[in-house]
Amino acid sequence: TSFFMPAIVEMGEQLQHGGGSPILFQHLFWFFGHPEVYIVALPAFGIVSDLISTHARKNIVGYRMMVWAIVGIGALSFVVWAHHMYVSGMHPYFGFFFATTTLIIAVPTAIKVYN
Repeated sequence: TSFFMPAIVEMGEQLQHGGGSPILFQHLFWFFGHPEVYIVALPAFGIVSDLISTHARKNIVGYRMMVWAIVGIGALSFVVWAHHMYVSGMHPYFGFFFATTTLIIAVPTAIKVYN
């Protein structure tokens, strides 16, 4: 929409109104779009775990830990969006925070895979 356009042009001429911020658009896009990646992946993780345990005729090792890992992945998925924004002029302290959270989300994912 025009809310995110850096300049509003009408009939080939730029209007006096300043327009929006493309960086804000990118942050909002990734904040709402990045958890979708995990929403799509988590059911697949569950199906694979269920199929493997059913066909192996064995219970999942550490089932409760795996469930908490899935909850952790879902919660952390809302915090890691800015790893797509490193080249946007973000302050280095924010970059450090988002790099750290990106690495932390690997822990519950590894727990899920190994269980």
